[in-house]
Amino acid sequence: MLTVDQIVAYSEHAMAAKFLAGDREGLRRLQLALGVLMEAAQEAGDRESQTRFRNLAAKVANKQEALEDKA
Repeated sequence: MLTVDQIVAYSEHAMAAKFLAGDREGLRRLQLALGVLMEAAQEAGDRESQTRFRNLAAKVANKQEALEDKA
């Protein structure tokens, strides 16, 4: 079974790869997925995971903005 740590590690790796590739759509989808995970954690009462997913989604949003600024 996947752990939150594994999901976060994958998401960080995916974020970096998509940013370097200039994949705005991939970053958008990753941010949406993290939002769903954040909501699931909230519903389960897992504030720690909710915060981790929210922070990671914010980092992805910042990467999206950085790509838009380059364009």
